[in-house]
Amino acid sequence: MRRFKISIIILILLFSGLSFTENAKAASFIVNPKQVYTYSKMVSDMKKLEHTYPNLIKVKVIGKSELGRNIYALSLGNGPSKVFINGSHHAREWMTTTLNMYMMNQYADAYLKNKKINGYNPREILSTTTIWFVPMVNPDGVTLQQMGLKAFPKSMHKSLITMNKGSKNFKRWKANIKGVDLNRQYDAGWEKIQGPKKPSYKDYKGKAPATTAETKVILKFVKDIDPEMAVSYHSTGKIMYWNYKQDTKRYKRDLVHAKKIGKMTGYRLIYTGKNPSGGGGFTDWFVSVKKRPGFTPEISKPVYESNPPLSEFPNAWKENQAVGLYVAAEGSKLFNERNYSSLQTKYKNLQSQSKKLQPYYDSNVKGQANLKIEKKFTDLYNNVKNENHKLAQQTGKLYSSYRKKLEPFQKDIKLQLGNSEKYIAGITAGEKLQSYQKAYLKPFEDGTLNANTAAQQQQLITMKSTTMNALSKMTSPKVRSLATEKYILPASITVENTMYEIKRFNLTVQIEEQLKLGDVNEINKQLFVLEQMETEAVAFKENKIKLFPGQYKFFVLTEKMLAAKKAAIAEGLDKLIVSENEKNPQEDPANLSAE
Repeated sequence: MRRFKISIIILILLFSGLSFTENAKAASFIVNPKQVYTYSKMVSDMKKLEHTYPNLIKVKVIGKSELGRNIYALSLGNGPSKVFINGSHHAREWMTTTLNMYMMNQYADAYLKNKKINGYNPREILSTTTIWFVPMVNPDGVTLQQMGLKAFPKSMHKSLITMNKGSKNFKRWKANIKGVDLNRQYDAGWEKIQGPKKPSYKDYKGKAPATTAETKVILKFVKDIDPEMAVSYHSTGKIMYWNYKQDTKRYKRDLVHAKKIGKMTGYRLIYTGKNPSGGGGFTDWFVSVKKRPGFTPEISKPVYESNPPLSEFPNAWKENQAVGLYVAAEGSKLFNERNYSSLQTKYKNLQSQSKKLQPYYDSNVKGQANLKIEKKFTDLYNNVKNENHKLAQQTGKLYSSYRKKLEPFQKDIKLQLGNSEKYIAGITAGEKLQSYQKAYLKPFEDGTLNANTAAQQQQLITMKSTTMNALSKMTSPKVRSLATEKYILPASITVENTMYEIKRFNLTVQIEEQLKLGDVNEINKQLFVLEQMETEAVAFKENKIKLFPGQYKFFVLTEKMLAAKKAAIAEGLDKLIVSENEKNPQEDPANLSAE
């Protein structure tokens, strides 16, 4: 019976394990493309994707539609370069939203499992690039196209029907909810666009470019993320728009990418020529204004005045499954090339600025009077340092091959900053030593030595050693020599010049303590040592004064203080002797002889 129960438990565990595996597998594919993909379904899937891939996918509200619906952007990846993919500028082309969402789901799953898609490695690509998606640019229009009038207040029905040419069937609706075609709203040849003169279900360009809420949101978002490349998905024709008024150099650059994407998808490339009749589209604007590669793939077979059927999606995915990864990979290259070029120019300028530091720590230092830290010097140093830090952060985002090319600039700038830092550190230490030395000498000049004076002398010696170490790192031998003469030699002289005063003061304090104890013999011994020390001090000072006139001196008030303390000791000693004689009187010699 027990064996039977164990077998049952094992089977349950096995089945539950299988069930868990299937659930985990199913959880990785959140987006279901076999359905009419609504705004609410998109929002729900976004939240699930962010929850499932928290370190890879982030959801962000970037603005609102004309009716106040949130317009969402999703980031996929963590790389410094950015590319932009969007869908559903046109309401009836909501299959592009499905493609955006499904692409994101597939890439995140492949990233997690470290598997490739058509030879592209999402894990590698998404570490250098972040793909930003706006899956549904036109949520109001999509909702109207999918759900009809029932999704909107009755107060709007009349105007919507009027814009739809009297029809209550909104399957052909392309525009936003105010009858403006969002892909004719961008300021690129807008003034030449022909079409309806008033709001309509399609093709009305609006009274001016960039006047709809949705277009404004996209323009601001592009400004914020500054993408290297962009793909704006549309849904009918299996063709691709890619060029609009580029110069020759950019035309050739973009043609390489267009041919590659065309080969991947099988879509025919549209060549607009020198005088395109179109304009106003997102890609037109992005290519001509941002001057970066942009593409508009049409992902389904031609469909007239309606959305593509769901049966079109499998082929659309098969054709486009690697497009996002290709754009991300190429966007990273463009990011590196563009930023390298920009950084190279900035580094050259900063290198030139950094060389202006050299006179302050070397060639301008002619004498001790020049050993100072000028405000102009510190301002220049701080500016170079801060700018170098900013450039280093930007450089860190580039490929290693580009970083290596910038290393010579960084090395030169770091050398100038390092030399400046050593100079500043040396002068700062020297000025502190000089200031402390001045404060240290005051008690000697005032005759106010105390029990802390010896410790203060040791502090001066320590600071001198620290300063010597700082000065030794200065790069200019001439400057090191001048700084040593200005800071170290005076400190060394001060230590020697106060050496005997401290010894005599400390010994005097010891004798005063012995006086309290009443040890006459010990006091006399110490007084003898003190007198020898006084003689040595005079001889030492006189010799040094001859060798270094004006640098060694006697401290008059300290000598008076020490003399006064010695006199007080002598007086106290006399009293102590008298007191001892009174306590122990000696016999009269005359009386001893009489006996």
